[in-house]
Amino acid sequence: NQMGSYNIQGFLDDNSEKHGQELYGAKVIGGISTLGKIKNKVAVVIAIANPASKKKVYEKIRGIPNIVFPNFIHPSSWIGEKVVLGEGCIIYPNVSINFEAILNNFVIINMNAAIGHNCEFGDFSTVSPSVSCGGFTKLGSQSFLGIGASTLQSTTIGNKSTIGAGAVIIKDIPDNVTVVGN
Repeated sequence: NQMGSYNIQGFLDDNSEKHGQELYGAKVIGGISTLGKIKNKVAVVIAIANPASKKKVYEKIRGIPNIVFPNFIHPSSWIGEKVVLGEGCIIYPNVSINFEAILNNFVIINMNAAIGHNCEFGDFSTVSPSVSCGGFTKLGSQSFLGIGASTLQSTTIGNKSTIGAGAVIIKDIPDNVTVVGN
């Protein structure tokens, strides 16, 4: 858990038409290659919900010296004891993460989500708003839980799988599938 504050220097976007435009009070300062020109240590957040796109951006920048990937945790969220976070995680407002959960690298937990005890989420996974995961849920790497989805305790969702909005997961889900409904 890194603590501290950061000054936003700007946004990066490979679409050159956006360079120089202002976004939320900060400018789009260039493409991803801009990071290679920065000599000082810089914190980078990859705020992309799509797991495959998030991983693609990481693959482009992972070898650049002087960049770090801190975790960003909104102060209104509750993180239980013995929770383990990898690097580059984003925890939105009003999230509850129960004890002994493990969030690997570049996991996004969106607002109002409830993560049960002993859950484990793989690299680059994304949890949408108002998701509820029962204890011991496993979410594979590069998987996506849609808005309001929920899991029963001890269910496993495979790698690169997508769970639609409002779905209720009552049994294990294999890799590379899309599931909607119950």
